[in-house]
Amino acid sequence: VEHAASRTQFGDKIHNFGAIQEKLARMAMLQYVTESMAYMISANMDRGAADFQTEAAISKIGSEAAWTVTDECIQVMGGMGYMQDAGVERVMRDLRIFRIGTNDILRLFVALSGFQNAGNQLRGLQRAMKSPVGNVGLLAQEATRRLRRKAGWGSGITLRDVVHPSLDASAEQLVRGVDLFGATVEELLLKYGKKIVDEQFVLKRVADGAIDLYAMVVLLSRASRSLAQAHPTAQHEKLLCDTWCEEAYERLTATLGPLSTDGARHTFRQLRSISQAVVENGGVVSPNPLGF
Repeated sequence: VEHAASRTQFGDKIHNFGAIQEKLARMAMLQYVTESMAYMISANMDRGAADFQTEAAISKIGSEAAWTVTDECIQVMGGMGYMQDAGVERVMRDLRIFRIGTNDILRLFVALSGFQNAGNQLRGLQRAMKSPVGNVGLLAQEATRRLRRKAGWGSGITLRDVVHPSLDASAEQLVRGVDLFGATVEELLLKYGKKIVDEQFVLKRVADGAIDLYAMVVLLSRASRSLAQAHPTAQHEKLLCDTWCEEAYERLTATLGPLSTDGARHTFRQLRSISQAVVENGGVVSPNPLGF
């Protein structure tokens, strides 16, 4: 930040250029998100919560944010960021170890946790249907939920009594995101059944959706608290929260919406074919266009 505020290029401070402004803004959002995740899970553990494995996995995947921020920091600083005197290059080398292997496994864990919960609900519904007379309430509730979803009305859940009123729009995006996530997971589970554990192309995207949703939750919680207590930084935190929620919802609709379509499956098959060809060839398959 100090470098961006003092460095002059093309007759102006570089922090006035849109490209640098976007980098600084996204770095600030990532810092706010990962810090909020850490505080949320720490608070839940301090309160004696016994089930926090999924949240812990998501928070660990947040180490990718630190890598992204450090990479962008070097980009903003230019060649100076690559020098030992700046200290950033060492941070980048130290950070890289946190992402090796573990994050890919944790993504699978996060996704499969969601499918496990959905599977338990579907099994409960299946048992209820075998004895409909004694489960009229449950079946009616489920029928209403599915009709609302099919009509595009959503689940009817509201967070207006939970979040600060000025964050209602972001809260609504979270609710729509949760509805989309639930419908997508259920559809995929019905399609693949137990074989979903082998569909890692799908699982990765479901996990990314879950991470975005959790990030929206923690930001709405933290920003609501700051607004309710009239913190000096409350409006800035609201800006961080609203911006993140808007983009996260766009990512959710772009990723989860088409996940069970023929187009997505076609793409996954293409990626699998490319990978197999590279492995069989021992490297890239296409020859050098210059012939050497």
